Amino acid sequence: MPLKKAIFSLLFLLATACFCAPGAFAAKKTIGVVFSGDLPRYQEAQKAFMSTLARAGFGHGKVSVYVQTPNPDPMSWTNSVRKFIGIQADVIVAYGAGAAITAVKETSGIPIVFAYVYDPAACGSKRANSTGVSSKVPMVTLLRTMKSIKPFTRLAVLYNPYEKDSIVQWDDAVRNAPALRFSPLGVRVRSAQAAKAAMQTTAADCVYISCSAAIGKGVSGIIAVTNRRKIPVIAQVSGIAENGGLLAIAPSPEEQGSDAAEMAAKILKGVPVSSIGMESARKINLVVNLKAANALSLKVPFDVLNAATKVIK
Repeated sequence: MPLKKAIFSLLFLLATACFCAPGAFAAKKTIGVVFSGDLPRYQEAQKAFMSTLARAGFGHGKVSVYVQTPNPDPMSWTNSVRKFIGIQADVIVAYGAGAAITAVKETSGIPIVFAYVYDPAACGSKRANSTGVSSKVPMVTLLRTMKSIKPFTRLAVLYNPYEKDSIVQWDDAVRNAPALRFSPLGVRVRSAQAAKAAMQTTAADCVYISCSAAIGKGVSGIIAVTNRRKIPVIAQVSGIAENGGLLAIAPSPEEQGSDAAEMAAKILKGVPVSSIGMESARKINLVVNLKAANALSLKVPFDVLNAATKVIK
């Protein structure tokens, strides 16, 4: 009898310890991250994501983060998301509308946090099991600023029909056209190579490069063609002006990643994803490339330079 009592007492103590100190026995959390095309802006956002996640208590040893960098096309996004569903990830983080929309279509049981989605409501990435960060910044400000540098009349918009946020940007350009008095020329392409070829013969006097990851993978080649033809390039994503474009008004990659990490940390701590509201871009960068302006024989007004957060000389 004493032996049985001793065994029972030991089992009771172990059970009590498990209930009283769950952190000591909790399984390591798992996050699956999907990049669309492994673009530099996503890399910068992910670096901020990891730093913020660690500060929130989910550093090394507390969480396993698996990263997939598929080609920006539906099949590749689906394959990546299904891998995370297969390992029963606690959270899926998706950069770009293509990956985010694929994630919400593939699973309703895993919380999803998205970042770098231009107008999530219009794109359809916001569902019951998802939240995230919008990358939308005022297109009208970009277009008016460009008009002050060069009064363009024909704007070519490079967009990808596979990437919903890219399509939404084309729609926004069309809506702004009447008030700003320009003709929008839609250039519907599925790769950077196709976009580069289209720029060889475009009749536009200004080019807008959308947030498409497929187009972004070859942006340097596209801009090389437009600059050679003396056509300025503008965008609402970071990295375009740094690659030779004239003007960009874009959200901060660090903010996109940091906000997404704070949301993921809340979910890992047990907060329902449905109670976590979406965030809008708050830190917005205006980047002017004076080197490109000089090559295009364009003069940038002082007020634009004064407002710029970064000037490339």
